[in-house]
Amino acid sequence: MNEPVHQPEGREPASGWLTYAMATLMAFFTRANRQQAAALNALGTELNEYTHLLEQNTSLLERAQSVAFMGSWVSDIAADEITPTPAGCRILGLPVGSHLNYRQYLALVHEEDRAGVKAAWQAALSGGLFDGEHRIIVNGTVHWVRQRAELEFDLNRQPHSALGIVQDITDHKRTQIALKASEERYRTLIEWTPDAILVHRHTQIMYANPAALKLFGAPDLHNLLRKRTTDLIHPTCLESQQSRLMRIEKGEPLPPTAEARFVKLDGTLIDVEVQGTAIEFDGEPAIHVSIRDITQRKQLENEIRQLAFYDTLTTLPNRRLLDDRLSQAITGNRRSGHFGALMFLDLDNFKPLNDQHGHAVGDLLLVEAASRLKACVREMDTVARFGGDEFVVLLSELDTDWQKARQFADKVAHKIKTAMTKPYALAVPGKAHPSRRIAHRCTSSIGVVVFASAHAHAEELTKWADAAMYQAKNEGRNRICFSEHSDSEVLDHYFFDSYQPNILKG
Repeated sequence: MNEPVHQPEGREPASGWLTYAMATLMAFFTRANRQQAAALNALGTELNEYTHLLEQNTSLLERAQSVAFMGSWVSDIAADEITPTPAGCRILGLPVGSHLNYRQYLALVHEEDRAGVKAAWQAALSGGLFDGEHRIIVNGTVHWVRQRAELEFDLNRQPHSALGIVQDITDHKRTQIALKASEERYRTLIEWTPDAILVHRHTQIMYANPAALKLFGAPDLHNLLRKRTTDLIHPTCLESQQSRLMRIEKGEPLPPTAEARFVKLDGTLIDVEVQGTAIEFDGEPAIHVSIRDITQRKQLENEIRQLAFYDTLTTLPNRRLLDDRLSQAITGNRRSGHFGALMFLDLDNFKPLNDQHGHAVGDLLLVEAASRLKACVREMDTVARFGGDEFVVLLSELDTDWQKARQFADKVAHKIKTAMTKPYALAVPGKAHPSRRIAHRCTSSIGVVVFASAHAHAEELTKWADAAMYQAKNEGRNRICFSEHSDSEVLDHYFFDSYQPNILKG
């Protein structure tokens, strides 16, 4: 029998070691696979999250583009393929998911705009930017779009792709076109209106119609556009017109029209009626000013006023204006406590001049007498022609002391009396020979009443001064007589206004 073979102590069989090594390797690979699988699972989860986020952002982008009437597109230039987003397809009138090439897009462009689109695209192939507005036909209807794209180039500067946006601007364009048409109608209207029209911005004239050129005497539009509105306004009206302009700019309510005085380019003054309103001109705020020449109307109004309130021969106030000023003087005395004086005077020895030389010569004397009277009084006083050879002088705002007021009135009356006594040398124009001079002497009879209080009335004062004048005539002419009512006036003044017991008499 063969005896068994014995292994040395401390050694394991070879097959056991191999088994152990294999088990260790399997454990290592198992752990590695588990880690890799976990990493792959984490990466997959993250990828899913990014995919979901991208889908959300894409949806938001689509919604934003839809709200803004905007889409986008990418182009593979080498493959001649354009791929719009869903919003881009809807703007172009294409089914969602459509692709098209360059020629197909040009077929959508309005025939009048194709040449421009071709030129812009050719420029973009070298410059890198495609930008512009043009029309396209969508389901038989004209739409306006705005295109903007940036091209990418390879290392050889050859374009290989483009990323662009397309926006539907049809509503905006229609508004622009309507606004332009409105401006054209506005220009046509103001070109033909007879009123002068200026459009200015911060007083700088931007536009003037033909009527404005004519009104201001401008040889051409350039001469007027170099001016500011402040150059055309008379200095006396500048402050009020600037204040009115500020109120228009602020939108504050104000009367629609205002009268002012303007200046032509040659310096001639014109009376105008001005109306202004805030507008938009060339896309920016401006002021539209309508100007109507009322110079002739103002002249006519002045002539009518002259006829209504002034004597045509002497240009002195007539009885109507005298009554008004006398009422004002009485009212003023009530407030201030001042006295006033009313004088009636009649020219002595006037009738013989008329009888001998005629009314034309008599008129010459009346004109000269009026001039002398005005030279004897203050600017605040009134000299009026009452009728015929009768004149009235109203002295206003005399002293608050009756005695001093009476002394001043007496001084003026004597000054008038002296002036009227001087000889008249009247130059009478001749038809066949040079003018001849007629010498004449003419004195005056003057009646005076001093007044102050609320108890004086215009009709009474006129009657009292007239009575005093006739008293002067009856006493021999070339005299001054004070009305006895001047004394009663001071009685009223002191009794009713001051309650003073002492009465002063002149």
